[in-house]
Amino acid sequence: MKTSSQLRSGYLDFFVKNGHTLKASAPIVPQGDATLMFNSAGMVPFKPYFLQLKTDLKRATSSQKCFRTTDIERVGTTLRHMTFFEMLGNFSFGDYFKKEAVAWAWEYLVKDVGLDPKRLHPTVFKEDNEAVELWKKVGAPNAAVRLGEDTNFWNMGPTGPCGPCSEIYYDLGPEFDSGKDDFVGGDGDRYIEIWNLVFTGFDRQPDGSLKPLARPCIDTGMGLERLAFCAQGTKSPFQTDLFSSIVAKAAEITGADPKDPKNALGFRVIADHARAATMLMSEGIIPSNVERGYVLRRLVRRAARYGQLMGFDRPFLHFLVPEAIEIFAPGYPELRAASQQVQAVMKTEEAKFLETLHAGEGELKKALEKSGKTLSGEAAFRLYETFGFPLEMTKEIAGQQGVSVDDAGFKAASEKAVEIARASWKGSGEKNLTALVSTAPKTEFVGYTSDETKAKVVASAVGMAAFDKTSFYAEGGGQVGDSGDIVSADGRTVLARVLDTQKQNDIFVHLLEGSTTLPMGTEVILRVDAERRARIKPHHTATHLMNEALKRVLGGTIRQAGSYVGPDKLRFDFTHAKAIAPDELAKIEKIVNDEIAAAHPVVAQCHPVSKVADFGATTLLGEDYGSDPRFLLIGPKAWKDPKDRFSLELCGGTHVGNTSEILAFKIVKESSASSGVRRIEAIAGKAVEEHAAAVHAAKLEAEKHAGAKAAALVAEIVKLGGKADASEGAKALENKLGQLKSAKLAAQADAGKQTVEIGGVKLVLQRLDGADPTSLRGLSDKIKGEVGSGLVFLATPGNGKLSFVLAATADLAGKGVDAAKIAKSFAAQNEGSAGGRADFAQGGAADKSWDDVVASLTAAIKG
Repeated sequence: MKTSSQLRSGYLDFFVKNGHTLKASAPIVPQGDATLMFNSAGMVPFKPYFLQLKTDLKRATSSQKCFRTTDIERVGTTLRHMTFFEMLGNFSFGDYFKKEAVAWAWEYLVKDVGLDPKRLHPTVFKEDNEAVELWKKVGAPNAAVRLGEDTNFWNMGPTGPCGPCSEIYYDLGPEFDSGKDDFVGGDGDRYIEIWNLVFTGFDRQPDGSLKPLARPCIDTGMGLERLAFCAQGTKSPFQTDLFSSIVAKAAEITGADPKDPKNALGFRVIADHARAATMLMSEGIIPSNVERGYVLRRLVRRAARYGQLMGFDRPFLHFLVPEAIEIFAPGYPELRAASQQVQAVMKTEEAKFLETLHAGEGELKKALEKSGKTLSGEAAFRLYETFGFPLEMTKEIAGQQGVSVDDAGFKAASEKAVEIARASWKGSGEKNLTALVSTAPKTEFVGYTSDETKAKVVASAVGMAAFDKTSFYAEGGGQVGDSGDIVSADGRTVLARVLDTQKQNDIFVHLLEGSTTLPMGTEVILRVDAERRARIKPHHTATHLMNEALKRVLGGTIRQAGSYVGPDKLRFDFTHAKAIAPDELAKIEKIVNDEIAAAHPVVAQCHPVSKVADFGATTLLGEDYGSDPRFLLIGPKAWKDPKDRFSLELCGGTHVGNTSEILAFKIVKESSASSGVRRIEAIAGKAVEEHAAAVHAAKLEAEKHAGAKAAALVAEIVKLGGKADASEGAKALENKLGQLKSAKLAAQADAGKQTVEIGGVKLVLQRLDGADPTSLRGLSDKIKGEVGSGLVFLATPGNGKLSFVLAATADLAGKGVDAAKIAKSFAAQNEGSAGGRADFAQGGAADKSWDDVVASLTAAIKG
């Protein structure tokens, strides 16, 4: 029996041997293509070749990481649906066609994999007689089944490239008969499609006619999971080596039996979702409430819920990550470097969900009891907003009880919430902006080469204006928008002050100070605040340097998750599971400063988006860079040799011309931005000099303040009868003062302790003047040690309030005496509040006569 790794490598080797170029899998997230959320098929990375935008490749083969969101709810209910999968593919771009595709498919499945030819059933488009003959020619014992256009004819769209398909089905045997749709091409489980051969040979015209393509292409796709299922002879794909170790680990952790029919669906969902979530997280996607992050969150929460349904209500999915990574590591060894980060993010996300799951399910249960046959959209949205229940999970749980969910009502409730959130800022400014953008033509940006340009007003509203061209950079890519002046055409008069620049639909909107309105057609000079921009540029280029330095120090799996580039500082958010160690921060800072000192040219060029993968350029997840994006290269040889560089990113921002212009770089803060995301704040250029000066001034002020503080401490020590000198330093003086206060407090306590017995429990009480809560706690520990067994109540007055602590010795707490419960009861009687645990509590109450305090406490103890 061949392992999945052997099947993957064997497939690729087979087609390399037959003249195909081996191409590595593209990331799950399409690079530079915002039209797709995920790569969902093996052909996606080869679009430029199918569309003849690139012609340097005739044949290719790959194993592509794919993800499909449409199948999430169906995972585990059939043998064919899963979210993440690998698609094996071989492709021809105007080279070979049907004959070779059919022959190689048969040879690989029968001779290389060893599948029984009697169990293989080809299908063809009903009118494709050529394909029928080709299957006969290769010796397929089962006649090709002719199917209709809905299943066996591929179209890119209403017009354009298209062609017939030939799918290969595998007969799993009569034991898989479901009694419904169990035929070749049906939806039953017995006959499962393993390979689809697409013969793209036509160009569909607007009138529906088919025109033969000059360069017919081949696009094939075979799911590795389905191939392994058939080749390994298991009862389901979830028993193959692509899932089995995850199922085994989940069973070990949860204690549930995967062979128990009632657990079968849960283990399938957990295995699929753990694999998929691991692969998404390994590429830097983090759980969130939008787009790809939302899909990832659904996976984690759905898997966690199935764990809970099997009786396990603690985070466990992170323990499955190493299993998933070891499954894929033979094909994608880089995954191992991401293991710790993925485990940390997975654990945090699952723990957050489990915190609210119980309460959310309780609320859902109540809502379903009141709902009848349909749960209102408003109730579903409340579950989402309050408890983090994705709509899909609510629908799934409700569906199991025969209740539908009002999708339209959910959407309406969601939109209403957005409108409420907008209410605080929505007004005339937004209306003006909408009107301006709807009438203005596209703006030409000339700010890369000049801070000043002549322009004409092409759209105007109160407080804002657009021009035919501009030198003002509009906020984008984390960089703030430019500010500056709008000057009369003769250069003598400032007509308006630009406070900010934004961009909508390729229109640069200049936001003006006050209620200025510029007349349409006015010719002006746009003058950027050059000094402010000169402070922004070093921060933006330094951000690129730091991004690369982070990858070199922390590993290539980190991914940008947000940024700010301004005149004051830079802020960079990135995916990483734990705090950055001081020595790592020092390495990052040194790498950046070394590149600054190296005086590398910083050069931007525009290239077709297809070059992103060729150059290995860094992109922002899901960003749409257009057809000819701007590549910013930092390196010793600039574009003479793009591969000899320090950094290459797609970026539309403004930058220095040479790294030496940055002058210096300093990290000032590292912190957590959110779960699984770290944040670094840093400064560059003149800001570093200003920071150093400010630090020096602060040090001098601190030394001055320390002298004054030391003198005050000396005075307090002397007042309490001690001896001290300001030269001892503030820290030593604070310790000495604390010791004197503790000694005085202990003496005061020894002199006035009151001991009573209530219900067989000894109670020591004391009112102490001038104490603080920390001192009271320390003293209560001392008295507990002296008492042996009992309760200790200490209180100190101040500003009409009584601060108190109540401590119980360990033996009493073990017998059920609860200091927190007693303290809360006492505080409630005296207009106060308290909290704590069984052996210690503290709180505050109204300051009354000591007799009243003792009476209230006695009542609280008696309960």
